[in-house]
Amino acid sequence: MNTRIWCEFAKPLEVCNTNVLEVFKEHNISLNYRLGYGEDSSDFYKMLETYNRNGIPVSIWATLSDDMGYWINERNAMNFFDYIKRLLSEIEKRGLSIKGFCIDMESPLEDIRRIASPRHKLEPIIAYAKMLTSNLNKSRFRNSLNVLKEAASYIKEKGLEGYATCIHHSYYDLRFGSEIMQNALEIPVFQVPWDKYNLMYYATMIRAELGKYKKVDVDYLIYHQVSYLKEVLKDKLAVSVGLTNIGKLGNEPYYESMDEFEKDIGILKECGVDDFSLFSLDGIMNDRVRLEDFLIRMKRAKPHKPEPCRRVHRNEALLGYMMNLGKIYYQLRR
Repeated sequence: MNTRIWCEFAKPLEVCNTNVLEVFKEHNISLNYRLGYGEDSSDFYKMLETYNRNGIPVSIWATLSDDMGYWINERNAMNFFDYIKRLLSEIEKRGLSIKGFCIDMESPLEDIRRIASPRHKLEPIIAYAKMLTSNLNKSRFRNSLNVLKEAASYIKEKGLEGYATCIHHSYYDLRFGSEIMQNALEIPVFQVPWDKYNLMYYATMIRAELGKYKKVDVDYLIYHQVSYLKEVLKDKLAVSVGLTNIGKLGNEPYYESMDEFEKDIGILKECGVDDFSLFSLDGIMNDRVRLEDFLIRMKRAKPHKPEPCRRVHRNEALLGYMMNLGKIYYQLRR
């Protein structure tokens, strides 16, 4: 089992404390460390040197500034590529090493905030309308796709891992042979030859998102979708699990029951997943007992297959019908 942990907010030297280093070495953990544009301070290089010395793999979760969109998408793909080339040059110059780059493909920050933390009732409507209209730009999508393909080749030529992350809704493009969802979200993912495709199946967030639909069994929904992803992506599939605490938006729901977390890991193991990324180190790094509890439960979780849910299959069939109609609309877009 390959286990990674995301780290979004902790300062470089904070992740060098003895507890974190000891736990990472004992449990064979890789760190996905977020490094924002222009934030490669001397402390960052000291942290990287410490991790290299201790034999703990580090991948750089490269993000951009908030006004650039924060996460990587078609509007800032070239900024991202320029950033990682400059950063890797500096890392190599210092004789340091990394495992690879985490390419966090998500819609621009402002669009996500309009949906997750709307300032008024119209903001979610504006965001969704934008996805169905101005976002569906085939020319911009193709241009950014070419940039990301070049970035993927660059990372591979350097002997590093390209680890692309995207939200679980992208599943529907693979399921129904489409690129509509990726284009609407402005995140070209599956046509780029990354080493790993990491889907965000954050069960705490999915349960909150679908909580009003009482007849949808989230356990089975995750099992059904991830089983298909494993079948299609095979060894290239990785899954992000969590949450252990809040993220960038500040209002994300996280686990209160560790038994529920262990059960969720068991569902993914039943699907054949063996590459996990836990979100996140922030909030649990200073509590060694809780940090180790997450890692121990990830290892010991037994494969678990949830009972089938007819509503999951019905909803997917309906969405498939809508996706087929969407393809006709998409063909008319430029």
